[in-house]
Amino acid sequence: MLIPKLTNCVECVTIPNLLSEIDCKLTELAKNSYSNIVFSLNLPIPEVVILDLLNYKRILTYRLFNEDYGCYTTEKIASKIKILTHK
Repeated sequence: MLIPKLTNCVECVTIPNLLSEIDCKLTELAKNSYSNIVFSLNLPIPEVVILDLLNYKRILTYRLFNEDYGCYTTEKIASKIKILTHK
C-alpha cells in the first residue's frame, strides 16, 4: 500500500507546528459544532477526524519530550495530519 508524503517544507514537520495546526483544525470543528447548536446550521461534524486529531496530538505531545515514543516517524504522522486538516 502506498503512503503519500505531503510534507514538502522541512519547517512544517516540526512538532510545535504540527500541534498548532491540530489546534487550529480542532478550533474550527468546535466552532462548527457551536454554530450547529446555536443557529441550527446543520454543518457536518466529522467525529472520526476529531478523535484522530486528538490521538495524534497526544502522540506528538509525548514525542515532544521523548523522541523515541511511538512506532511511527514524525514525517508519517505529519502527512496524516495534513490529510485530516485540509479536508
